[in-house]
Amino acid sequence: MDLIRVVVYALALVGFVAVVLGLLSIGRSIKWCPAEGCSVQGSIEAISSSLATIFAFAAVVVALQALRVQRNASEAELRAYIFLDRAEYVSTTDSIEIALRNCGGTPALNLDIVLDLQLVEDRESELEVSFDCAYPFGAIGPDKYQTLDWPEVCSKRSADLEHLHSKSKHICVAGWIAYDDIFGVRHRLKVQTALTSDGKEFRKKLDIIRQVNETPALGAAAAVAS
Repeated sequence: MDLIRVVVYALALVGFVAVVLGLLSIGRSIKWCPAEGCSVQGSIEAISSSLATIFAFAAVVVALQALRVQRNASEAELRAYIFLDRAEYVSTTDSIEIALRNCGGTPALNLDIVLDLQLVEDRESELEVSFDCAYPFGAIGPDKYQTLDWPEVCSKRSADLEHLHSKSKHICVAGWIAYDDIFGVRHRLKVQTALTSDGKEFRKKLDIIRQVNETPALGAAAAVAS
């Protein structure tokens, strides 16, 4: 990244010098042939001046493109990145805890956390989550966490415990988290996790079935429809 910055700044400096030279060359009136006739030296000067103008504007285009690349790289380096940091089953409280983390350098804003706990037979299939399960949230700062929990996970599903331990049914927490970065771009993280069992007891860590970042984020209506 430091090497990229050096190259970009060098190109920008070249572009600035080229602009100055271009303006100076434009300011000079170019006479291809004086009234008394053309000379070899005059023709060379005129051609050189024209080429300098062309190269100056070409350098400006290159410099602007380099600055655009630098801006995009800076935004990518600084923007918010929301990831699923932890998904655990806490046996003492019979609850599932999901922790979201902002790994970026700036806050994630205007969050819509849409997650739901479901009992399913196929834990690999993508679950449909209603927007009714949304948890609007203001912001998550850089390197900060937001934790959600679902209580009474097993006690509410005692009739299905045998199926859960035999893995013919699964408890999944799935959905998506939409958020804005400080540059005004909307992002969406899709996640799906599953509670697993060793046959007798549930493991602490949930399996992460999928975790996918999408940009730009889909609208609420499109997300529900999908």
